[in-house]
Amino acid sequence: MKKHYEKLEQRSPVIQTSTTSDIVFLLLIFFMVTTVFRTEQGLKIEMPLALSSKKLESKHISHVWVGYDGDRGVVSIDDRIVSIGGIRNIIEQKKRVDPNLIVSIMADKNTPYSISNDVFGQLIKANALHISLSAKKINEIK
Repeated sequence: MKKHYEKLEQRSPVIQTSTTSDIVFLLLIFFMVTTVFRTEQGLKIEMPLALSSKKLESKHISHVWVGYDGDRGVVSIDDRIVSIGGIRNIIEQKKRVDPNLIVSIMADKNTPYSISNDVFGQLIKANALHISLSAKKINEIK
């Protein structure tokens, strides 16, 4: 009896793999047909064309230049170089003097997004919600 069990244990089970490719393709087609891809649910923004621009009154504008110097961001507010952490205090002072203040930002094209994001964060903390992004006109690029 013992020998009979040893012979049964030595045999390995056989798995038929001839139909696995058919099953894989059927599953692939099933998921391709039934899967619904979500579109990005971002803000609905209608971007204006940059062929023309509107000049703002210069008495309500504070110019912020954002650049990149190797490993750190460089920020200048109205020709005064400040740290990114100092943006909030300066803009809050300017908002007390002029509540209709518009912050005009001009960033270098090589400035990393993280630095620009830090600048926007400081402006939001300073409650400067009227922000204008400056860019070159299309005909100036040519």
